[in-house]
Amino acid sequence: MLRALPSTGDRLRAGAALLVALIFLIALARNLIGAIQANTEISRLRDENAALAQRAEALTAERILLDDAAFLDLVARGYNLGSPVERPFVLAADAPELPADAPGSAGRRLGAATPQRSPIDVWLEILFGG
Repeated sequence: MLRALPSTGDRLRAGAALLVALIFLIALARNLIGAIQANTEISRLRDENAALAQRAEALTAERILLDDAAFLDLVARGYNLGSPVERPFVLAADAPELPADAPGSAGRRLGAATPQRSPIDVWLEILFGG
């Protein structure tokens, strides 16, 4: 049996159907891309909102601290506004840093743990430098 070739009208209908399907797919893809961009923007705004909430909490805590009379007295001492019987004490601006084993430092405190190194670490430092 011979098969008939599609007519011009059939080709036009198939082309029109293909064109409609292509336009539908393009519209669907654009909507999908728009939804993805909206979700990304929502995620960014949520992160920004959380950061702003943390900043607001920090500022609230700072305001509470600034309202504390003991803190204000401590800050006032830095400006020589303490009580008249206090003797102001300030280190010189060019004072050298204290050594690690200075009295009162963490390295000399009672019960401070001394770092114990394994023998292999000591040998590796001797052989290859540290």
